Amino acid sequence: MLETKSHNLVKSFLQKEDAKWPHDLTLTRLVARSLRRRENAFIKLNLDSQTFYWLGLLIPLCLSSERVVLVLTREQRLRLIGVEVPRLKAEGLNFQIWEEIEPPPQEQIWLLDYQGFVQAYKKGYLCQRYLIIPDADFLIRNLRKAMGIRITFDNWEELIRNNVSIQASIIHMYERLTRKLFRQAVYPNAIVKLSLSDMQALKDLCAESSSLSLTWQRIFNSLSNEWANWAELKYESFSWEWNWQPLNPLNEIADLSEQNSLLIFANSLNHNLMNPQFSSIKWFFPVEVVLGAASNQPPIPLFVPKKQLLPNNPNFYHHVLNQCRRLILGQNGLTIILLNDKQFRFQLASQLASEFGRRVVHEIIPSKPNSIVCCSCDWWIDHQNKILCPSQLVFTLIPFPSMESPLTATMVDAYKKVGRDWFREALLPETLCTLSKAIVSIRGKNVRVAILDGRLRRRSWGKFVLRTFEPWVLLDRLLPH
Repeated sequence: MLETKSHNLVKSFLQKEDAKWPHDLTLTRLVARSLRRRENAFIKLNLDSQTFYWLGLLIPLCLSSERVVLVLTREQRLRLIGVEVPRLKAEGLNFQIWEEIEPPPQEQIWLLDYQGFVQAYKKGYLCQRYLIIPDADFLIRNLRKAMGIRITFDNWEELIRNNVSIQASIIHMYERLTRKLFRQAVYPNAIVKLSLSDMQALKDLCAESSSLSLTWQRIFNSLSNEWANWAELKYESFSWEWNWQPLNPLNEIADLSEQNSLLIFANSLNHNLMNPQFSSIKWFFPVEVVLGAASNQPPIPLFVPKKQLLPNNPNFYHHVLNQCRRLILGQNGLTIILLNDKQFRFQLASQLASEFGRRVVHEIIPSKPNSIVCCSCDWWIDHQNKILCPSQLVFTLIPFPSMESPLTATMVDAYKKVGRDWFREALLPETLCTLSKAIVSIRGKNVRVAILDGRLRRRSWGKFVLRTFEPWVLLDRLLPH
């Protein structure tokens, strides 16, 4: 059987390696069983696994004859091609990969990024295939980006050029929208939401057109409350780019489980929050397993002082500034200060630079071992593997999606209209995933983590945030290193 062959092969691999994950054999048998029986499986990996699960996933794929589609992010693909495939080939296993948008002609592992996955789904190429998604924590975010539509100035020129009879009207509407957007902007290069009435007026204007490009057809077909849109303003050129993303991209692929089997991995201690999202589109998983134990890791030193100020307090900025000073002065190594609010981050970075000089940088990979990097959580998540391990991470605010974001605001409005809990069903799961990803590279390395947001101890959802950091040990006071 596939399970036995995979088990024995992984066992022989592990005998030759020093670094071992205690759940490799269990994971291998689970993956092999799911492949053989073509059943849906949801495997929840606690954070001590990190990237160790590759062996247990890839060995059954080498031995199986199933038509498998592997959906990976850019970082996962680099890991697969650069590390895991050579590792398998060194042991005589030929892991054949196909990366074109068209289906593979032979029995090969079809490797797709999220954009390619969405395109293959729309063209009907995925039917009767076994789909594997190794990182479902950011599944919704990745699908939103892959399904998103971007309208640039070139697209407007194309629309004008292909509709001679209404050229003047389109130009007038573009100029009117441009003036309106720039009047609404509260700071340079702002992000501004367009109203549905403006979009409907543009759609009505182009209703009789027979030369609409596929991009414009997609835009006009997306005029509903299920999609969010916003304009990114560019002051230098007095132009703007129009972005569209679906609020719930899972609805766009809801029928995927009807003709396909799914194997999904989640690498988060808060993975149970994902179950309602899958249930809402009737994705059911007969096999649901939790592997790994966070308690096996060294605890994270967590500094969360009592009675901290709430973000809406007028003195919150000074509270954050004073705490950052204390944290920086008590550490000799690299400090990462995480803050998603751009204006707040610039202000804090500027003040810290006036005191600590060139040690302070803003979203730049540091060259000094005692640098102070002020950045957003997304920037840190994307670059943490390129940066030396810090001495401390400082979360000035819990990284909830900003209500100033048109995407978040539209999503919250849509949940409110149908009476759903927009905070616990949408914002909280995304925030917990962000926190989980932000601390992946520091686990087991005795890196101090500070949280300066007073809401953590005063809100009921604080226990979910703290669970994300498990295991952790509370620091009652700051001790210099």
